[in-house]
Amino acid sequence: MEKFFYWEKINMILRESIKRILKEELTEVRVPRDERVELYKDNNIIVIVPLSHRALQKYSHRCQWCINDDKGEWEDYHKNKHAVIIQRNPKKNKKGITGMETEGEIFLLSKLDNGEWDWESVVGTLGYDFGGSKKKALDYFMKISNDINNFNLNIVYYSPENGIYDMEDNFLWNYDYEISDIPNVTNKVIDIMDEYLTQE
Repeated sequence: MEKFFYWEKINMILRESIKRILKEELTEVRVPRDERVELYKDNNIIVIVPLSHRALQKYSHRCQWCINDDKGEWEDYHKNKHAVIIQRNPKKNKKGITGMETEGEIFLLSKLDNGEWDWESVVGTLGYDFGGSKKKALDYFMKISNDINNFNLNIVYYSPENGIYDMEDNFLWNYDYEISDIPNVTNKVIDIMDEYLTQE
């Protein structure tokens, strides 16, 4: 069990370091037009449908989505079935009581809530033990997950069939959020996305 905890902690540290480096050293590389469809663009958002795995990786390079690293999963279940919604004026990530960004807290505490991870693994990874109270941890989880602003919505995965994910890979349908809850996504944008993504 200690080995599992140790590797999970190392994994989390590496993920955070990579995210920080990518934010600081991001260089703009254009994706060829034949590898993407731009569905919508205004002063607030850009909505893209990536047509290649390379395009997906470009637009979601800071996201924790499993499809970023799994080309087979992307081609089998997601290609041409989802859009990437990019906020043009991204918001700064909110920090929670553990010192970690709230979207990361939500992701880890959801693992505790649904029994995927045990108490020691979650609090060890968070570096915060909620005074030793699992109840306090889960109460905090409920509080922060009930505010959509605690999720990282700067880049969002959207599929009418497969759901909505924030940058941390939190499945927003699990929290009763809909695409209309995402900032700057109007009914017009939803109609454009749904029409394109549900065509045969």
